[in-house]
Amino acid sequence: MSKYMTKYNAANLLEQLSGKGLVTDPGLSDFVIGQQQEKELPLYLRALVGVGASIASLCFIGFLSAADIINYRHETGLIIWGLIFVAGAIGLQRIAGHDNTVKHSFFMQSSFASMAVGKTLFVFGIGQVLDSGWGATLGLLAITGITYHIYRMSIDRFLSSFAVLFSILVNILWDRDVSASRELLLNGFFLLQFAGAAILLTHGKIKRDYIPLSYAFAFSLCASVLFLASYAEFGYWRNKELIHPAFVNMVLTGGLVALFGWAAGGIEKLKAEPLVLASIGAVLLGLISAPGILLTIGLMVLGYAKHEKLLIIAGALLMPVFLWLYYYNLDISLLQKSGILIGSGIVLLAGRFYLQRKGWDEGGASCVQK
Repeated sequence: MSKYMTKYNAANLLEQLSGKGLVTDPGLSDFVIGQQQEKELPLYLRALVGVGASIASLCFIGFLSAADIINYRHETGLIIWGLIFVAGAIGLQRIAGHDNTVKHSFFMQSSFASMAVGKTLFVFGIGQVLDSGWGATLGLLAITGITYHIYRMSIDRFLSSFAVLFSILVNILWDRDVSASRELLLNGFFLLQFAGAAILLTHGKIKRDYIPLSYAFAFSLCASVLFLASYAEFGYWRNKELIHPAFVNMVLTGGLVALFGWAAGGIEKLKAEPLVLASIGAVLLGLISAPGILLTIGLMVLGYAKHEKLLIIAGALLMPVFLWLYYYNLDISLLQKSGILIGSGIVLLAGRFYLQRKGWDEGGASCVQK
């Protein structure tokens, strides 16, 4: 397999194309190279780096507190120290360079840990100044916006963006001050997340810098649907309101049908028989109020269409969770639930037999084109 492994990068490829006369625009090279991010570690190593740096940052924050270096009751001091650590993290990243050496790894780990400490202190400070959960959200939004284009580490961009979206979700669901408009705010925020994820994940001209933001929107959607599937009431103590998932079901159903068309090559492809049946299935899932199942199917379809293994894995892992939550929350007897499970299995087996008979289980793309 080594003969298929190349060392080409964007600059080398453009240079060869220019030498053969296939690329004549001198500004194209600068544009393409400008879209490239610095070379990063594989995804699983970045996850390990994130876990390790997060643990290191928590330990360091504990040390600062135990040593009385930082007073957590002094809001201005927290904000100043947070900005100092953020500046230090940016400086460490510049010193690390781009070589895959032990020095580079050490400085990048230290840089990420310093950034985590700085953002945590800054958000705590802003939250105490404004004395509300929305203050922490505002602090997260501010520090993420400031550092997003300066601190070029994808895992930090993803975690920071996800933290902003998740904090908004938590505030909407449990802030007593928004009780009069909680469902309206939740539906509006869900629509915003859905639109952001749809644009960033399906648009062909999104810069690589915004890939972490697209994943943040996708995982924030998962968190929102997971909360809706797990709870029926939100708020404080006795002042809880029932939130109906009808709007969420409608948005996810329409989005899944549109995603079928996009993945097949255009909305007009929805007229093909396989996609007609798939769209009917999506509508039926929406009618039985299964937003989690709709979302996981959408993640797997999107991941398959974009060749993004992370989306496929996320959908596959979340599917049994949402299936369990759906059947667990059904307000019927165990015998009736057993009947539903048996019926679902029969329907799936029948669907599999139908696909085999029509020849759609092999070469699905060709049958859609027909």
